[in-house]
Amino acid sequence: MSRPFALALPAFLFLGALATGCSDQEQPGGSDLNPRVLYAFDSCDDLLGYTKGEAKALIEKYGNLDGYDYGGGWFGDPVSGGESTGGLTGSGSDGAGDSGGDGESPPQDGGNGEGEGPGNDYSGTNVQEAGVDEPDIVKTDGERILAFARGKLHFVDASGASPTLRSSLEIGADLYDVQLFMHEDRALLLVRSWPYYYGDWEGAPQPSGVDLQQYFGPDFYNSITRLIEVDISNPDAMKVVSNLHITGELVSARMVEGVARVVVRSQPNGLKFKDPYEFFDYAAYEQGGAGEALYNHLWQIALSQSKVHNTAVIDGSTIENWLPRYVREDLSQGQAEVSSGVLLACDDVMHPGVYSGLSTLGVLTVDLDGHLNPTGGVGVFSAGETVYASKQNLYVATTPWNPADSDPEASAEEQGRTTYIHKFDIQDRTRAAYVASGSVRGWLLSQWAMSEYEGDLRVASTDILGWDNATSESFVSVLRQESDELQQIGQVGGLGKTEQIQGVRFIGDKGYVVTFRQTDPLYTVDVSDPAKPVVAGELKIPGFSAYLHPVGEDLILGVGRDGTEEGQLLGIQLSLFDVSDDAAPKQLHKTSIGSEWGWSEALFDHKAFLWWGKTGLAMLPLEWSSYDDNLGYTWEQGAFGFRVDEADGISLVGEVQHPEPVVDECWDEYYGCYYSPMLRRSIVIGEQVFTLSDVGLKASALADLSDAHWIEFPQD
Repeated sequence: MSRPFALALPAFLFLGALATGCSDQEQPGGSDLNPRVLYAFDSCDDLLGYTKGEAKALIEKYGNLDGYDYGGGWFGDPVSGGESTGGLTGSGSDGAGDSGGDGESPPQDGGNGEGEGPGNDYSGTNVQEAGVDEPDIVKTDGERILAFARGKLHFVDASGASPTLRSSLEIGADLYDVQLFMHEDRALLLVRSWPYYYGDWEGAPQPSGVDLQQYFGPDFYNSITRLIEVDISNPDAMKVVSNLHITGELVSARMVEGVARVVVRSQPNGLKFKDPYEFFDYAAYEQGGAGEALYNHLWQIALSQSKVHNTAVIDGSTIENWLPRYVREDLSQGQAEVSSGVLLACDDVMHPGVYSGLSTLGVLTVDLDGHLNPTGGVGVFSAGETVYASKQNLYVATTPWNPADSDPEASAEEQGRTTYIHKFDIQDRTRAAYVASGSVRGWLLSQWAMSEYEGDLRVASTDILGWDNATSESFVSVLRQESDELQQIGQVGGLGKTEQIQGVRFIGDKGYVVTFRQTDPLYTVDVSDPAKPVVAGELKIPGFSAYLHPVGEDLILGVGRDGTEEGQLLGIQLSLFDVSDDAAPKQLHKTSIGSEWGWSEALFDHKAFLWWGKTGLAMLPLEWSSYDDNLGYTWEQGAFGFRVDEADGISLVGEVQHPEPVVDECWDEYYGCYYSPMLRRSIVIGEQVFTLSDVGLKASALADLSDAHWIEFPQD
């Protein structure tokens, strides 16, 4: 028996995959429940009854849990029509934070709002929301630098005249996607790992010694999120004090005043389903002449056998197959103490009134002033891909796939996307509390598409209609919490018809939206009246800006691509915009560098961009290739610094490069072996700029980027 659930949720809040969203669609098993209400389970039998019932309804309808209709016919067709049944996973990826909350942008001289350490001014991570930290590969407090590179956590003492590498802690040579938070004498590392490689168990990431296969089972083939707590109180002897392994994929995380909220997306596991191809009688098909009618007949037999098998698998499933699990290693006393279990109690799990999938998304609360521990929580079956947070609230957005998008015969009303957004109160250091849900038309570019201001949530979205993506339109919507719903109180559309959003930024009561197809319309949106947002102005120029950063009063710096009037993209471009007049935004200056083959991580990850307002310095990594008849193809890369001034324009200050590492053994005798390190981050401490690559850390003079110190990381 399901019962309505009160809206206060404990620390480890799970949302299972919202593949259909909060719509009034019919559930696979049928339901008269209110789609806007969350329902808790009274017991494990109740939860199992729900998951088994919904799973078997999908099996009966589609033959699988992915919403793909094997049907009949020559090879079967994808699901068509307006109903989305929901699969085990959501689609899309995260971007991260905003400039909303209290309407303030991050400080122009320090990305994370810390700004001044005990002895130095410094820049933190370039974040969206002042006071809301985001995980990255490097962190500093003005005296210490923690950087992750090549499987190691490196501690650099930057408190003196010459920075010094104090120690390097092995985390795992096979790990390539690691981010971290730093707070006082603790670091929290967030690791995405895939323990299987082409179906073979690769073992737990080192230096963890636990055999995860022993706990998660030999049939676990999904992602694992690993949280690593590191004691950094002794810079010469950092040590891992605990590991928490969770069955699921890391989506994103935020930290406010030492409390991190980690978002993890999980799937059901250990269910040995088979598709009809495994039952198809290919021998009978070949012997019978390989005709279409015979194929369809044999296919229906295989489909029926597959359904029988998969239904039996569901009947034999247990709680461990449907809920996320964990393994914790406590290393604080020197010898590992291992504990494991299901992360959620059955009577703390919820489901929405409308069927929303069978995978889970979790929001884990980790207080870095305490210890890394799994805690009992509350769960809801729903999905999420994009995360944004203010100091008070965290939002998770998901955009389900609409089968009608790929159906050329579907009507415009049936096509298009809807994004569902879930809001959580994170003001309690010990728990996150679910408070409301809502939706907007279209899909979100990234985290920058959301911004909280004076309690309302502004959302920029693009909706694409037509299977050939020929018709598109962008919107800015305003959502306000009314009871347990995020109600749309205002919306303006008509932005960039036939185009898609490429960049967006909300600053105070204004929004700036960049769309692109051939030229770059920069729209200014006045959201001062949240019930009546209006497009105040528009500027059309070649190319586009993918990232927008405030660099002064009424000044915005755009990082993107240069282009021609015909829409051909050229090199990387920096543009300075004057937005003092909402009705007439102007491009004051621009500069381009590199060729059409140019690239910068800052186009896709804002944390690669540095703005130091005290000297008007903008830095970002750049790389490009070019061709010369005499030299052939050449490759250029480095961290480039630009001076940005309203009157004088944008000028190149200098370029920082890191030395190529010595290659002990050449892997290609014909072409030779070289390795050019990619510079990924820049931070300011005092009068120096530090640039990070996986080879080392270089300190350069803030004034002209001349070399000052080089710290090479150990490569073994």
